[in-house]
Amino acid sequence: MTIVPFSTPVEGLTLRGSLSLPGDGTGRYPAVALFHGFGGNRTEGARLFVSLARALNDAGFAVLAWDRAGHGESDGEFFDTHVTQDVRHAHAVLAALAARPEIDPDGIHLVGLSLGSVIAAAVAAGSPVPIPALVMWSTAAVFVDDIASGQIQGRSLDTLDTVGYFDFMGQRMGPAMVRDARDFDPYAAAAGYRGPTLLLHGTEDFVPVRYAERYLEVLGPEATLEVVPGADHGWMTVPHRDHVIARTVQHLLAHRSPRSGGAR
Repeated sequence: MTIVPFSTPVEGLTLRGSLSLPGDGTGRYPAVALFHGFGGNRTEGARLFVSLARALNDAGFAVLAWDRAGHGESDGEFFDTHVTQDVRHAHAVLAALAARPEIDPDGIHLVGLSLGSVIAAAVAAGSPVPIPALVMWSTAAVFVDDIASGQIQGRSLDTLDTVGYFDFMGQRMGPAMVRDARDFDPYAAAAGYRGPTLLLHGTEDFVPVRYAERYLEVLGPEATLEVVPGADHGWMTVPHRDHVIARTVQHLLAHRSPRSGGAR
């Protein structure tokens, strides 16, 4: 594999990431864009997205993993992050990716984890770039209901009023996330996508599986859900991690563009 830095300007910010290419990187490849979770970064917990990128490279895909605004090495502050902005930014990132000479612009697939899967589904629905297939891990559409009830993962949001921020894993989350969640409908945002979608959700995920099941209703007959016994939100055992990566590669290979791949 060959890894090259990726960056693109979006709304006055620079979003940064890594583009990994199969072999020596001299081909033209179908691509996969990886959407990390809320408060995370492009490598994900215990390098989950690194392992996924390597498996996808071995299967002939180029892989873009980037840090959303206010995350990882990208510009912006976590305090200002919200989902509508992330969706808007992702469209610009995919346009920049599609313009690269190494990338088949008719073969950009999306994979998201947790809140990243919610964002990826919304992006797929509204993308002018063709999205042949979508994979959603541990989809966290629960965030809308949580925020509406005044909490995130069981912790009160009252500190937004008392100290001006919510402490999310040592990061200051501001009121923009709350305001945006009040008007954001994850399912309506995804409803326009009708491509092959694989949802993977663990029985031990703190997000109830019903939030993934609801996507089956809005994404149509090409969406399937696999519930994995014993798996947690971050796929933090070797067997579960191996499984989610293998199933993702299998799904994307089954739906890759027939014109993609090969050396130039």
